[in-house]
Amino acid sequence: MLGVVRVLLRWKNHILIASVAAAVIAAGYSWFFMKDYYKSYATLYPINLAYNDRSAIFNLEHIDYYGSKEDVNRVLTIAQSRPIEGYIINGYDLAGHYEIDKSKKFYKTKTQKEFEGNYKVIKTDQGAVEISLFDTDPTLARDIVNDVIEKTDSIFRSSLQGSKKQQLETFTKQLIEREKMIQHYGDTLAVLGKQYGITVKAGFDKTDIIEGSDVRGVQIYKAIYSRQKNALIEYNENSNIKEQIENSLGNDSKSLAVIDAPTIAEKKEKPVRSLIVITTFLLTFVFSIFAALLTDQVQEIRKRL
Repeated sequence: MLGVVRVLLRWKNHILIASVAAAVIAAGYSWFFMKDYYKSYATLYPINLAYNDRSAIFNLEHIDYYGSKEDVNRVLTIAQSRPIEGYIINGYDLAGHYEIDKSKKFYKTKTQKEFEGNYKVIKTDQGAVEISLFDTDPTLARDIVNDVIEKTDSIFRSSLQGSKKQQLETFTKQLIEREKMIQHYGDTLAVLGKQYGITVKAGFDKTDIIEGSDVRGVQIYKAIYSRQKNALIEYNENSNIKEQIENSLGNDSKSLAVIDAPTIAEKKEKPVRSLIVITTFLLTFVFSIFAALLTDQVQEIRKRL
């Protein structure tokens, strides 16, 4: 240890000069060549679009206002997707903004990497989605985050609306089939009623009393009458569901609830020049110590040889 201390004392001026010089160079470089970056961000939750359905409005069932974890994951996937990146990169001419030469062969890839290095979409500890962007222009950063939210909302809503349109088409077909079935049962019952003189009366316990001149004909009539009744119940249920889906499709509300809206940053976020200078000084100081020890060892070996 005493030998190490003697070596460091002998080289102390070189170590200090190298460390200070590196710190000064780092300060000059960070000041003149490193641009100031401002951060704009937004925190949001997906909204459960079923919340505005008829069943929720009239308290027919409990529906959470915010979407599920799956909805959060869908929003994360959409916000990080290529369509969103391409929409922002082309819409704001980020290649020109990043001063990337468009005559170069791979300028689009370079622009995309630059954007992805500044753009982040994460899930917070509270299960929300946070969209953030670093840029040299604080107003542009705010505008881009706002645009990402709008585009993500549009894609998210269209994906959910597409699923509901398929459901609506399915229920519409089922209703048409039920109508034909009910009509067929009605025609058959009319023929049987006329053939066997069958009558239907309402009983005291709200059950239908079916009477006729032929026992077998009455049994057949009862079976078809029961099927028609069940078909009518299913038809009414499907009609209600179809109406709810139509109301939901007609609702053009937002699918994302923005908790923290993006703003224009007043202070730069990076670079932290003081941290760069201190880190450069400490790293140079440590490497200079090792260099001094190594140089002293080399000199000792040469003397012995």
